[in-house]
Amino acid sequence: MLIRKLFKAEMAHIVPGAYSTRCQHIHGHSYKFELFLRGDEPNDSQMVIDFKAIKDRGIYDFFDSFDHAVMLWEKDPRVKIIERMNPDRNIVVPFIPTAEMMAKAFFLVCQSIIETGSPLSGERNVSVERMVVHETDTGYAEFARPDLGRDNFPAAGLSRWRISKGICNGWREKAWYERAVRHDKKRAG
Repeated sequence: MLIRKLFKAEMAHIVPGAYSTRCQHIHGHSYKFELFLRGDEPNDSQMVIDFKAIKDRGIYDFFDSFDHAVMLWEKDPRVKIIERMNPDRNIVVPFIPTAEMMAKAFFLVCQSIIETGSPLSGERNVSVERMVVHETDTGYAEFARPDLGRDNFPAAGLSRWRISKGICNGWREKAWYERAVRHDKKRAG
């Protein structure tokens, strides 16, 4: 059984080297993030996982991190001034923040959150099946389970992300982040 949970965020980013020069400068999008989870064994309520339990495991906090935030690649020269541009809500990542890389990174982070968190609604053997990042109404990128280990895109490296204190302070359930970072480091070897 496959279920879907949708999250939304208004976020700015920069895509150095993009074909469109508009994308090479700071600009924003109304993002939609679709998380698909698979489970073939129902919980006692005959669900894969309660939709509220998905949010309460830290996944809501993760996706809320991007709302009204600026996401920059760690090699972007503007990283030096991000604290002046948007001091409370910025995320610096080890990849160019394209929809493709966000889909891959978000898949891996959500997978870590699911695999390391305690079941809240009696869910059993739930896994992330795919992640869709809608950058616009007409364009999206998708990373799915079959892509694991066979894509040639850069590593997502959650342990290398720098997330502003303003974002971290807003998380309701903070333990998900430490668990996910430890899981990411183990996965990287």
